[in-house]
Amino acid sequence: MKTETQDLTELDNFLADRWLSGLWKLDRHERTPDPQTKVVPHLWKWDDVYDSLRQARDRIGIEKGRTERRTIRLVNPGMRHIEMTSHTMLLACQMIQPGEVAPAHRHTMAAIRFIVQGQGAYTVVNGEKLMMAEGDLILTPQWTWHDHGHEGREPMVWLDGLDVPLIQSLQVISYEPYSEEKQATHASGQEASLFGMTRPVRSGDGAAPTPLHYRWKDTYRSLQALADTPADPYDGVALDYVNPLTGGSTLPTLACRAQMLRPGERTRAHRHNSTSIYHAFRGSGATVINGETLEWSKGDTFIVPLWSWHEHANRSAEDEAILFSMHDAPVLEAFGLHRQESLDESGMGM
Repeated sequence: MKTETQDLTELDNFLADRWLSGLWKLDRHERTPDPQTKVVPHLWKWDDVYDSLRQARDRIGIEKGRTERRTIRLVNPGMRHIEMTSHTMLLACQMIQPGEVAPAHRHTMAAIRFIVQGQGAYTVVNGEKLMMAEGDLILTPQWTWHDHGHEGREPMVWLDGLDVPLIQSLQVISYEPYSEEKQATHASGQEASLFGMTRPVRSGDGAAPTPLHYRWKDTYRSLQALADTPADPYDGVALDYVNPLTGGSTLPTLACRAQMLRPGERTRAHRHNSTSIYHAFRGSGATVINGETLEWSKGDTFIVPLWSWHEHANRSAEDEAILFSMHDAPVLEAFGLHRQESLDESGMGM
């Protein structure tokens, strides 16, 4: 006589032959009130990343139709099967040498560039030539032509942040090379500070141009002004980069933030179901993620997986620490799925 398990197995096999499946096969342990992720907390040290870029520089040239970018991805141990930083975002580091041109192309993935080292390089986005400086944030919205070049005298390094795994999961990745190595350029007047708290008026079909360049000198000035006011208890002195035309996030799928931890400052713990990737632009400190302490210094990068308790601390009693970060919160917000809570709200206490 068949057991109940054997009978159920026969039914499952019967359904499988018809490309059907019973809902009872779901693992009950996966049905929890808390979201689950394979992404794990991880810290990438700058010395390792930069040494890897130098190794690549000595072995890889940049040329159209072959290796068009000298870029190294930051792979999360939980995402090693797809070599991504998280399930929705990819963070990479790119190096360009003096005289090199990274050929023009476009793709359906949106991207941000945060400049961490060097001067003299530029990005061209749909003909807009944007000169890079350390701390600048430059956008290449989805399906915009973009190429990079270097007119300076020392290696240039920046962070590339993209929504690759998200677009991959939607199966809408498209890529197209430009007809020439680089685009014809015209002067740019699109830095975010051009608009401030206003937005251009356009009549008829004349759409206002998307802001592409957020200069560090403007961002840092705002951080300094905010530093004399009460800070956010969970993020310190924090600024979100916004699209001044819409008031919305940096890009539809990616949000960017700059935050300052004042000397000796420590934030309180909270968590949210969005994933955050941080880069230490200045200073040093520590971030505690679900009880695990990650010690970071200038140039290091670390990730806070979704729904992870985390808090930041500036270890220095004299110097500020500044973190740049990228988040996938806009995707969740678009579907009304974004959640966050503090330890007080969860009933766990401090």
